[in-house]
Amino acid sequence: MPIITHQDLIELAKIDVEVASDFGKIAKKIETIASAEKKMGELYQSYTKDLSNFVRKMKDKSKQMEVLAREENSGVDDADVKAYKQRVAEVTDQIKALEGYYDRTKDLALQKKGMVKRMEEYNKLVVNNAKIRKRIVEIGLRIEKEKNKMVAADSLSKTEDALKDTEREFERSKKEMEKKWEQLVEERAEVNAMWAALKDSIEDFE
Repeated sequence: MPIITHQDLIELAKIDVEVASDFGKIAKKIETIASAEKKMGELYQSYTKDLSNFVRKMKDKSKQMEVLAREENSGVDDADVKAYKQRVAEVTDQIKALEGYYDRTKDLALQKKGMVKRMEEYNKLVVNNAKIRKRIVEIGLRIEKEKNKMVAADSLSKTEDALKDTEREFERSKKEMEKKWEQLVEERAEVNAMWAALKDSIEDFE
């Protein structure tokens, strides 16, 4: 079995901070993507409004065609009316599909924002936990030095008490981290559910 040194523990704390830094960068990228998805949802919503105006005009035309189809010499017959009504129905279906799509896109973006918040909260706890770990090592080294220097028992006892307090703080920090990670896992599950809903919303698209 290799001997674990104080330096090994400090190195772990250092790596924890580096991992947290990378995790933070990932959170920022997810937030950027979520903002873009929200914007895209808004663009589709605007597009759908234009389609709705378009289909209203199409319906007006369809009604006028029905009137003209009653006259033999109007140049419009029942087949024309039926064909045009089919076009109206197709655009109406497209609007319904797009409404579902942009709603699900914005839901996904919002859910990702929530996940990013949890990621940032977890990150802070990781960095804090790493600092406490490092402080434990530093106090442990101070105790060793005090023992070697034959420091007064009262002073040594205070340092040992400080170590115990810091170790308890470390355990509390670990529990907070674990709890926050569980919340993050739940948020990720919600994001995956939003992805599934988005996928379902586009199954009828061409």
